[in-house]
Amino acid sequence: MLKKYLVKIKNDNFFKDLFITFSGQIIVMLLSFVLNKIISNQYSVSDYGVYSILKRFASVITFIMLMSMGIAVPKYIAEAKAKKNKRLMESYMVSSLLTIIIMFVVITAVLIGLDSFWEKFIFNSSNNRNYMLVICLFSLGNCLVTYAFSFYRGINEFFKYNLINIVLQFIFIFATLFVKNSLWMIYCIWGIFTIFYGVIEIYIIFNKFNFSLKLRRHKLCTLKELIEYSLPRIPGEFVLFAYSLVPLMIVSYKFGATQVGYFSAALSINSLVTPLFSLVGTILLPLVSGSKYNNNEKEVNKKILILGYIYALVSIFGIVFVYIFGDFLLTLLFNQEYTKSIEIVKIMIISILPNAFYLLLRNPLDGKSKFPYNTICLTISFIIYIILLLFASTIKMCAFVTIVAYTILGLMSLFSWLYVIRKEENSL
Repeated sequence: MLKKYLVKIKNDNFFKDLFITFSGQIIVMLLSFVLNKIISNQYSVSDYGVYSILKRFASVITFIMLMSMGIAVPKYIAEAKAKKNKRLMESYMVSSLLTIIIMFVVITAVLIGLDSFWEKFIFNSSNNRNYMLVICLFSLGNCLVTYAFSFYRGINEFFKYNLINIVLQFIFIFATLFVKNSLWMIYCIWGIFTIFYGVIEIYIIFNKFNFSLKLRRHKLCTLKELIEYSLPRIPGEFVLFAYSLVPLMIVSYKFGATQVGYFSAALSINSLVTPLFSLVGTILLPLVSGSKYNNNEKEVNKKILILGYIYALVSIFGIVFVYIFGDFLLTLLFNQEYTKSIEIVKIMIISILPNAFYLLLRNPLDGKSKFPYNTICLTISFIIYIILLLFASTIKMCAFVTIVAYTILGLMSLFSWLYVIRKEENSL
């Protein structure tokens, strides 16, 4: 019986893709550990806080520029592949790339034109205006790379998808090793290299599949469809990445740069673990999107249920591991100075359990429905998060508030998924 079950798993493309993605993300996670170690040792705790704010701000800008194309591209490419319509695939790729380029121009103009406002708003200082341009370049690079690997997600080439992520981490590490004592220069080099790498990957895709960048009316026929799908999701994408940026800003305002460094360390440990959860969703989005055309929706739903049990077990293991080896982990990833944040780390690590369910279900929800369930869940939990943070009187209370916010997010995602599944079953 067991042998038969193992043979079935071996021949199932889903589990093959799962293994490739999981293995690739283990490597990405280890490389992220290395990058964090280098940064934390080259800079002070307060400088690491600035680095964390910059990184999260760039993430927010990236996903505004993307206009949710990181979700739309794999969904619609997977559907076009299931329909065996290559011309439709080309249309989706051209329309989505045009959207990204237009958004880059608009957002860059806003950030640079109002740089004094943004430096005050983001950093609460007047010494960081020069970061705006490099953040725009870095964000564009991230957009182009995300666009490329979103296509690979859509056609189920997960080896290539993971390879891009690994190469990107090596670029970040090598640049950081050669540049010291200048966060501006690090982000500048990261931006240039990611843009260059993104352009290469896009060229490879268009050349391999004989797509043309020439704008024709038939190629832009899907633009309206993409915008209608992605537009309601933009607030959700914005909130998703503001989830870690805004709390850091509030902690910075209320408790100062050093405490922001410690709070960042706790968030970083969580964010180093959660990619193992979130990136499995890279498989689920195209799988769920194509399932309605492949008539295997019940089978896909069953796989998501199994993954739910696995996510819960892995989360509990991660929490126990941090509780036992927290001091060692902080020293390994950062340095001895960061062990002062151990209490915050032990509190905040609990939030990975409810967050795991959100990360599991967000891609399937986007694949099942045009309605932006994730945007609703994220917005409500984020508003509660920010309100509670504003009333928190200690850094430890901020850590407890983080657990509350992610618990609300996880439960809302779970209830949304159950509602969608029930609605789907009733329609059959």
